[in-house]
Amino acid sequence: MKLKTIILTMGILSFLFGCKNEKKYKDKHGNEIIEKVDETFIIPAEYKKTGASYKIFLRNETGKPVKIKDKFTLKSNEEKIIEFMDTDSISFDIGPKIYFGENGLEVDDKKGELAGIGGEYWEKYKVPKDVEYGFVIVPESKGDL
Repeated sequence: MKLKTIILTMGILSFLFGCKNEKKYKDKHGNEIIEKVDETFIIPAEYKKTGASYKIFLRNETGKPVKIKDKFTLKSNEEKIIEFMDTDSISFDIGPKIYFGENGLEVDDKKGELAGIGGEYWEKYKVPKDVEYGFVIVPESKGDL
């Protein structure tokens, strides 16, 4: 009898302590965001390219100029807002690429040289409210991997 009570008590306690509060919501692009105590998950909405235009904030926080192929060069500590169609892509001479794929805006950045921004950083860099996406170019391995 004691063994059954102990097992039942352990099961109830593991259930109670195993449950974490989570917050679910959708962002303005239809992606589902699930925030748990120490983790955030994004379930992307399916994206269909329409030729729509978006504003993207880019800031270079490296000590060297970075070329955005066939477009312009961002000097160190320079920022720029660009119009970006969902049928285009942005290729950086240092390697990363930003493009629209089946899940919306996607980044190919094998060396971690781009950091997506939002929240407090959106305010820190004074990004206008009409800008949809923001990225900071950072030294290798300091970005989002």
